[in-house]
Amino acid sequence: MPGLERRQLVRIPLDTTVAPTGTLRLVLRSNRVEVHYAIDAKDMKSSKRPVGTRTIGVDKGYTEVLTDSDGRHHGTRLGDMLTSESDHRKVKNARRAKIRSIAEKAEQRGDLAKARRIRDNNLGTLKRDRRSAAWQCRVRDLTFKAVHAVADKAAVIVAEDLTRTFAGVKKLGKDTNRRLAAWTKGVTAEALNAVSDRRGSAVRLVNAAYTSQVVPFTNILGVRKGDRLHCTECGAVWQADHAGAVNILHRDGDPDITLFTPHTRVKQLLQERTDRQRSRLPMDQDSSTSAQLCSCGERNIRMLNNEQ
Repeated sequence: MPGLERRQLVRIPLDTTVAPTGTLRLVLRSNRVEVHYAIDAKDMKSSKRPVGTRTIGVDKGYTEVLTDSDGRHHGTRLGDMLTSESDHRKVKNARRAKIRSIAEKAEQRGDLAKARRIRDNNLGTLKRDRRSAAWQCRVRDLTFKAVHAVADKAAVIVAEDLTRTFAGVKKLGKDTNRRLAAWTKGVTAEALNAVSDRRGSAVRLVNAAYTSQVVPFTNILGVRKGDRLHCTECGAVWQADHAGAVNILHRDGDPDITLFTPHTRVKQLLQERTDRQRSRLPMDQDSSTSAQLCSCGERNIRMLNNEQ
């Protein structure tokens, strides 16, 4: 590649047996030069895998990458990976902050040699960057495998649009907020787009408001307790992520709830539909007539782990 001196080229030795071709991109990372080159997506092995024929809704989660509308959980090790890495970084950063304060106090009292030794030997970033890069690779590998598993049986994947954030009224603890900050929903969205383009499937985004709080096959807002969703009409208990995936699938094509409908309007529409359905029932609603409003108890889904 051209150097700063005139008519002088800089040689970059490569440690690979594949000769890069086409337009190259040089990336300087951790005092190393990476040579990136583009390849044709149709030549990749994963591009030749056939896709399914169904339309499936998926719910993005923290403990797992995706949960489809069939109740299958994909990438179940994601939550453990995010939690363990977040807790490790908390302990590591606390120790680094303590060592950094020792170096700053040494500088204040004029012991510059000790401060320099600490910064050179104890406050480096090479090991931290290598660990972070390896962790990101594991997360991406798990995420892409989960999306490929969904694409194996779905020609159309209906997913929730998580580009907008929803402010919650429930305050979470410091540890919960720190762990959720590492939630890789951006990697999941990237994997959905990349895998769908590569394998020829389609991804449809729908409004994510209240998808994990509405009882499936109804418009009733249930009671969410952890990973359980309780129906207030018939008492059925749903796995929350599975219920969200079913609602996402049914929200595709909803004429009233579009992708950009505000969440306040979504809640109002759900309440109006529930009230409209209640108004058609007889005035004397006993246990037999109330089942007409909600029959989700007949489709009560147990968690996949319990079934296995």
